[in-house]
Amino acid sequence: MTLTATSTNNNNQSLTDYIPKNKFPLSGDCPITESEFNWLFKQRDNNGFAKAFVKVSARSFLVHIPSFIECLDAKRGA
Repeated sequence: MTLTATSTNNNNQSLTDYIPKNKFPLSGDCPITESEFNWLFKQRDNNGFAKAFVKVSARSFLVHIPSFIECLDAKRGA
Protein backbone atom coordinates (compact mmCIF):
# COMPACT_ATOMS: atom_id res chain seq x y z
CA MET A 1 0.00 0.00 0.00
CA THR A 2 1.32 3.42 -0.93
CA LEU A 3 0.46 6.39 1.24
CA THR A 4 1.05 9.84 -0.15
CA ALA A 5 1.10 12.60 2.43
CA THR A 6 0.16 16.16 1.61
CA SER A 7 2.85 18.76 1.96
CA THR A 8 2.90 20.97 5.02
CA ASN A 9 5.21 23.62 6.37
CA ASN A 10 6.87 21.12 8.70
CA ASN A 11 9.34 18.78 7.00
CA ASN A 12 9.64 16.57 10.09
CA GLN A 13 6.39 14.63 9.69
CA SER A 14 5.77 11.41 11.53
CA LEU A 15 3.01 8.84 11.57
CA THR A 16 1.89 10.14 14.95
CA ASP A 17 0.73 13.31 13.15
CA TYR A 18 -1.98 11.25 11.42
CA ILE A 19 -5.16 9.81 12.90
CA PRO A 20 -8.09 7.99 11.25
CA LYS A 21 -10.88 10.41 10.37
CA ASN A 22 -13.49 8.49 12.36
CA LYS A 23 -11.36 8.62 15.55
CA PHE A 24 -10.26 12.26 15.37
CA PRO A 25 -13.50 13.91 16.61
CA LEU A 26 -13.43 11.65 19.67
CA SER A 27 -9.79 12.38 20.51
CA GLY A 28 -8.47 15.12 22.74
CA ASP A 29 -6.68 16.65 19.74
CA CYS A 30 -9.94 17.79 18.11
CA PRO A 31 -10.88 21.29 19.33
CA ILE A 32 -14.36 21.25 17.74
CA THR A 33 -17.50 19.16 18.08
CA GLU A 34 -18.11 16.04 16.03
CA SER A 35 -20.87 17.71 13.99
CA GLU A 36 -18.62 20.70 13.22
CA PHE A 37 -15.85 18.33 12.17
CA ASN A 38 -18.20 16.35 9.90
CA TRP A 39 -19.33 19.58 8.22
CA LEU A 40 -15.73 20.71 7.67
CA PHE A 41 -14.90 17.30 6.18
CA LYS A 42 -17.89 17.31 3.82
CA GLN A 43 -17.06 20.84 2.64
CA ARG A 44 -13.26 20.35 2.59
CA ASP A 45 -12.86 21.17 -1.11
CA ASN A 46 -14.67 24.49 -0.68
CA ASN A 47 -13.36 25.64 2.70
CA GLY A 48 -9.61 25.03 2.42
CA PHE A 49 -9.45 21.96 4.67
CA ALA A 50 -8.63 19.53 1.83
CA LYS A 51 -4.92 19.63 2.67
CA ALA A 52 -5.67 18.31 6.18
CA PHE A 53 -7.09 15.00 4.86
CA VAL A 54 -5.26 12.12 3.18
CA LYS A 55 -7.32 9.63 1.21
CA VAL A 56 -6.25 6.05 1.94
CA SER A 57 -9.05 4.23 0.13
CA ALA A 58 -12.50 4.99 -1.26
CA ARG A 59 -14.01 5.42 2.21
CA SER A 60 -10.98 5.79 4.42
CA PHE A 61 -9.25 9.06 5.26
CA LEU A 62 -6.56 10.13 7.67
CA VAL A 63 -6.43 13.53 9.33
CA HIS A 64 -3.06 15.29 9.43
CA ILE A 65 -3.44 16.97 12.81
CA PRO A 66 -0.95 19.86 12.34
CA SER A 67 -2.52 20.78 8.97
CA PHE A 68 -6.03 20.59 10.42
CA ILE A 69 -5.10 22.91 13.30
CA GLU A 70 -3.36 25.27 10.86
CA CYS A 71 -6.50 25.41 8.66
CA LEU A 72 -8.70 25.95 11.70
CA ASP A 73 -6.47 28.79 12.93
CA ALA A 74 -6.60 30.41 9.48
CA LYS A 75 -10.41 30.22 9.43
CA ARG A 76 -10.69 31.67 12.92
CA GLY A 77 -8.26 34.45 12.06
CA ALA A 78 -5.59 33.45 14.56
